[in-house]
Amino acid sequence: MRAVFWRLLGLLAFVLYPILRADRPYNDDLKRALLGRASWDSNGRPLTTLLMRALQAYDHTMVDIAPLPQIGAVLLLAWIGSRIAVRYTRASPWLAALLVFPLGAQPFFLENLSYRFDALSMALAVLLAAWPLLLPDGRKPWQRGVLCLFAALCLYQPATNVFLVLALLEAWQIQDRDRSPAAWLRQLGRRALQWLVAMGVYELLVGMHISGWVRRQATPIQGLHELPLLGHNFVLFYGFVADAFNAHWWSVFLPVLAVLALAPVAIGLRHARGRTPMATVALGLVALAMPLAVMVAALGPMLVLREPEIRPRVLIGLGALLVAGLIAAHELLCRWRHGSRVSAALAGVLAAAMLVVASADGNAMAAQQRMERHVAARLADDLSVLASGHAITALHVSGATGFAPLAEHAAVEFPLLRTLVPGYLTEADLFGTSGFLMDYLPQWVDARKPDSIRTQPEETAALTRCMATPLRQAAGYRLCLDGDVARVELLPAALPSRAQRR
Repeated sequence: MRAVFWRLLGLLAFVLYPILRADRPYNDDLKRALLGRASWDSNGRPLTTLLMRALQAYDHTMVDIAPLPQIGAVLLLAWIGSRIAVRYTRASPWLAALLVFPLGAQPFFLENLSYRFDALSMALAVLLAAWPLLLPDGRKPWQRGVLCLFAALCLYQPATNVFLVLALLEAWQIQDRDRSPAAWLRQLGRRALQWLVAMGVYELLVGMHISGWVRRQATPIQGLHELPLLGHNFVLFYGFVADAFNAHWWSVFLPVLAVLALAPVAIGLRHARGRTPMATVALGLVALAMPLAVMVAALGPMLVLREPEIRPRVLIGLGALLVAGLIAAHELLCRWRHGSRVSAALAGVLAAAMLVVASADGNAMAAQQRMERHVAARLADDLSVLASGHAITALHVSGATGFAPLAEHAAVEFPLLRTLVPGYLTEADLFGTSGFLMDYLPQWVDARKPDSIRTQPEETAALTRCMATPLRQAAGYRLCLDGDVARVELLPAALPSRAQRR
């Protein structure tokens, strides 16, 4: 296990390094670093609050201690990954590390690792979600598994989808080694019951106290008439995944993913052979449904929500899905003469792709950071000069700077970056904009539209009149004064033309 751990840690370090080099606070990090507000309790994550309190021993507010939480997250992911590799594979240390590498390196998990305050709790949630399947036979392993799942829910709810996917992997391995269908069905039932009990306890003790936008996003479907939303949500989630990469990317990697999807089917069909006709048909249908089942498990309870939050950070189960597929494929290929080499090629191709995306993400974040900091610093200077001669009581932000040229170029090739690299200077996200500008304009904390009885057309007309004679025009923004309100119209960066990009 130690050999696998160090190899896996080295691989994950290559994923984390571009994020640390970009040194960009991520979304909620902006205000948490300056104001110290947690807000995890109202999101149903009380153990995250407890974890950060224990780590920082803070009195009233948190402080930014990055990159320690992110480094800790990678250590936890390497440790649990090595345990999964030892439990489910009989591969060499390097191959075992490659097989479980996607658990923390898959492109959608880059958002989780980008959070300075949340990364550690999210990684710990992954560890606890996988731990029930690794518990040795002993005193009350079933009850301890329920406790682990409950704790994972209290850290970050979507992480428990890792448990659902690995439970299916466990069932495939039992199918491959035990001819009795009752054995894997019984074990799968035990795992399902563990998960249901943990979910029930969580809802009773914690879930009912969730409030705010998380409560709205976590509203489940009501009644049989809303069951079609299950299929709708499934299409939305995997449509989001499909749109994250361009067509050429899919043409290269879709065959690899197809091999991983067929592995559990092949295991199930082998298990179905040599039985009564009815049993063969039933087990064969189950085998054919396995790819769909594991894709559903990777999304878990998010499928039953009326309006699920579709963001990279909630797709933690996709890492477990890739790991399960790689391990299942390795088990089958090991029966061939050169099976280990083929397994290494499949895992290596995916690992290389993940490292490429991680590097592109880090470079795009760094470019966006440089551009936005440059604009914000110049804006702060201009507003300071303006405030010396005029009373300013509010700041009205409109428009958007958009992507930095380098980030825009990268996002053309990797569309996922449009989600992974958020813009902090845009009226479309005043929460992020105000959080970012707090570093530069502490006297105008919220950067929101001033109180007004104007309608939207009137507001637009007022902005147009004000900007007809701007007091300052610079790269990235225009600035004018409307009474005691400073109006800032953010302008997109000058991007190279399509012909120049070619």
